[in-house]
Amino acid sequence: MLGPTPDRGDLLYRYEHSLRAAENAAVVAEAEGLPKDDLIIACLLHDVGYRECRDDFRRHPFFSADISKSYLEKIGYPPEALREMVKGIALHNLTDDLPKDMTVFQISVRDCDDIDRFDMIRTAMLLGDCVNEKTNQEIIASCSQAIDSANWIMSLPRGTRTAQDMINENCRKRIALLQDILAQANKGL
Repeated sequence: MLGPTPDRGDLLYRYEHSLRAAENAAVVAEAEGLPKDDLIIACLLHDVGYRECRDDFRRHPFFSADISKSYLEKIGYPPEALREMVKGIALHNLTDDLPKDMTVFQISVRDCDDIDRFDMIRTAMLLGDCVNEKTNQEIIASCSQAIDSANWIMSLPRGTRTAQDMINENCRKRIALLQDILAQANKGL
């Protein structure tokens, strides 16, 4: 999984992201009484399909679910937990159009992934994209779009109050930084 690929380079970042999602899973599971080991393992496995999806990363949840299912069956994971984990992995990239039968556990796989997507590491990456070699007008546009995105993420349905609180905290920090950049860029106009 971690070896270089021609189009994506080293996937070490994806591995580190999965570890952070698993750390989020431990917090959510403990606070909400969800099966901790199952949620941690599902979050560790949620992106294992990236290497297989080649040029369409949107397909990675399905590759990840297939790889995870094979692996969990091979090690004799309990079937009921395995089904919950695999479905959560397959659906972890959904946003506001969640299936009605999606369980709190399955939504929590998505939530733990989103918590990391809006943490300070991803915020630092985003800030670089928003300002690097851009005019003030371009900075204002990209920062405004990023603020809209963070507000949208906070509005999505979540599986648990803990996940909602963690995402909101990350998004508020991101928005505050973006607003500081906007204020400076607006002064330069």
